[in-house]
Amino acid sequence: SPDKSGSYLERQENSESLVNILIKAEGSADETGRKILMTGRVMTIDKQEIVKGSCWDYSNTVYSRAGYPNNKISRAVVFKGAKNNGPYANAKLIKPGDWLCYVNHSYNGIEHSAIFVKWIDFDSRNAMMLSYGGEKRSEPARYLTYDLSNVYQVIRPAAKPDF
Repeated sequence: SPDKSGSYLERQENSESLVNILIKAEGSADETGRKILMTGRVMTIDKQEIVKGSCWDYSNTVYSRAGYPNNKISRAVVFKGAKNNGPYANAKLIKPGDWLCYVNHSYNGIEHSAIFVKWIDFDSRNAMMLSYGGEKRSEPARYLTYDLSNVYQVIRPAAKPDF
């Protein structure tokens, strides 16, 4: 569920402008981040894929399909804190394509994981995220705005894509 501060193009009805926004974000990312964002865009907008499972399962699928499988060499945990008491990541550490675990302030403070696309408002820590609801919903992921004040884990690709 998005923050009350506003969903960012809640669904893909306005897909033309959303695609343009995503392509700009991909252009500002480094090589690995661009690969993650492009893979997520194809899965979400082009194919409208449904991944059975949780938000973690969805982010894991995006990373694996982009060539960064869940093994000891393809991914790096660049920051690790704890949900309830931190420490929390410095927002300047976060880059496009990063897989973030954070406190979802708009949905009962539960843990959530999603892929960072871009900052909407850095000062208030609002960011566009590629987010999958999970909970046995039969709908594709969405691009939504979340409050990233309490990011407790940051994962990113550590190696060249595994193709």
